[in-house]
Amino acid sequence: MGWTKGEKMDFGISTMIFHREYIGKLLPYLNQWNIKLIEIRPHTGHFELQDSHLIEQLKEKIDYFKISVSAIHMPMNGVDISHLEEYERVKSIREIEKTIVAAFRLGAELVVVHPGGKYSNNGERKQKLKLAIMSIREIAEFCQEWNIKLAVENTLPGRLGDNWEDIQQIIQEIHSEYLGICLDTGHYLLNHKSDKNNFELGEEKINLPQYLMHIHIHDNDGRKDLHLLPGEGCFPWSLFLNYLSKIKYQKALIVEAKEQDQIPAYFDRILGVFRDLGSFQSEK
Repeated sequence: MGWTKGEKMDFGISTMIFHREYIGKLLPYLNQWNIKLIEIRPHTGHFELQDSHLIEQLKEKIDYFKISVSAIHMPMNGVDISHLEEYERVKSIREIEKTIVAAFRLGAELVVVHPGGKYSNNGERKQKLKLAIMSIREIAEFCQEWNIKLAVENTLPGRLGDNWEDIQQIIQEIHSEYLGICLDTGHYLLNHKSDKNNFELGEEKINLPQYLMHIHIHDNDGRKDLHLLPGEGCFPWSLFLNYLSKIKYQKALIVEAKEQDQIPAYFDRILGVFRDLGSFQSEK
């Protein structure tokens, strides 16, 4: 990939790689491959936010294997904090509050949220953005009570948060020390149509060096959200790593790979990604 020796980075994986199976089944694989950092993706049968007993058992197991939970992603089953129907919006807020409590109990640092769902036109986008700001303000106050950070993720095209202006407005209007940004490289690629010779993140108006709390790393072909491993698509990894070095980013980078049936073979490939990205940075 054309990188030179650089600083070691802190890598982990999202459990969405195994999210149709109980999360406890994944832990021995993580231990065997010496992967010590995870982001949990709630899903029925994988990790249930309302199951206190399961959370207690999971905490014991991750402590036993010396695994750290960097973050918990918000549930994806119909949760939309920008929903135009008030009942659905409030219900979505409560689901994220459950996620925050689970993060506290598992020793996680933050919860990742999408600012909203699909919009059909610019007028609807503005309306949903207003509702998202109301929701995130309430959630950020809840985060403060539990000392958990909230990272707003850039989203897929056609969804609230698919442009940095939305996220910048959320950050600036709420202005909480508990609120920041999760950068998703795959979503960035689909929204910006980058290639390996073009990366403009450093030119964005939003202050990422100040607000960037968390990063999802995955790749695609510039057309579909494929959740490929870094280097398997057209994301400009060299320029990206150079940017992270420039802003002195020192938090987690989470590989958010698609669901896999053959975990052992795929973990070998993930470790290869860890070695490549962790041992090298882009050429100056």
